[in-house]
Amino acid sequence: MARIDVRHAKGSFRTPIVLASGPAGFGFELAETLDFRSLGALTTKTITPEPRAGNPQPRLLDAPGGAINSIGLENPGLDAFRGNVLPRLRELATVRIVSLAGRTPDEISHLAAALETEPGVDWLELNLSCPNVRGETMADRPNDVAAYVREARSASRRPLLVKLPSCDNLVALGEAALSAGADGLTLINAVRGLRICVDTGRAFLARGTGGLCGPAILPIALARVFEARQAFPDTFLIGTGGVTRARDAIEMLCAGANLVGVGFGVMADPAATFALAAEIEQWLDERGIGDVADLVGAAHRGGWSVS
Repeated sequence: MARIDVRHAKGSFRTPIVLASGPAGFGFELAETLDFRSLGALTTKTITPEPRAGNPQPRLLDAPGGAINSIGLENPGLDAFRGNVLPRLRELATVRIVSLAGRTPDEISHLAAALETEPGVDWLELNLSCPNVRGETMADRPNDVAAYVREARSASRRPLLVKLPSCDNLVALGEAALSAGADGLTLINAVRGLRICVDTGRAFLARGTGGLCGPAILPIALARVFEARQAFPDTFLIGTGGVTRARDAIEMLCAGANLVGVGFGVMADPAATFALAAEIEQWLDERGIGDVADLVGAAHRGGWSVS
């Protein structure tokens, strides 16, 4: 049987499938009926220093090829996360990636330092790309990215990922993150989108635009992961955006991802998401490919011969 575990200098993952931050919450409800041993990792909802109620309703609607959301980083805040969430998170049989966001680099430093000695936190992910927060500094310039990462790195020795958006200066942002101490990149976040009610002429969502997720953004995510792998041949990458099927995940691996994040797919069909790793293993066995690592970046190597 093919190997589907993913090896990294700072930790291993049982499979290449990761639950992306957001749709799976903290995993508790899913854990009641689904086996977390079929996953490589769970990325938590993003945590901020203080509790956040999120954006006003409505904040989720259908869109062609997916959905548009405007959740706005709703979360219980650091203290409640440590006291109420982490004890349950530790029970999940998978790697735990805790997503963090702050208005300033100092807030990121505070979060990272507070979690440094907490068991059950395996990796950190800095969410520097949420499209649904208004009036706050999102790190869309290399200097901003570097400042956030430096503060997190100075406060924590845990493996550190930086989640970046789909943007024209992606390579510059990635270079800034990696040079400042990040261990890898997560690409991409939801893409800004809008739907308008033709009966009223007003936007459906309370704050207008939101983040488009789902199969519609798969080609965009693939292109960004491909671009990042080309720019950073040795960097650890999580590719996320539009993956709902095993074939989508295989495309993401071939584009250059080491792990594949699934977000919208969890909302659409949680059981199907948890079955992806087994489907990838079967696909590898049918083709005589012995290790999922052989797929990573295959598109950069010209693919493989088809008999």
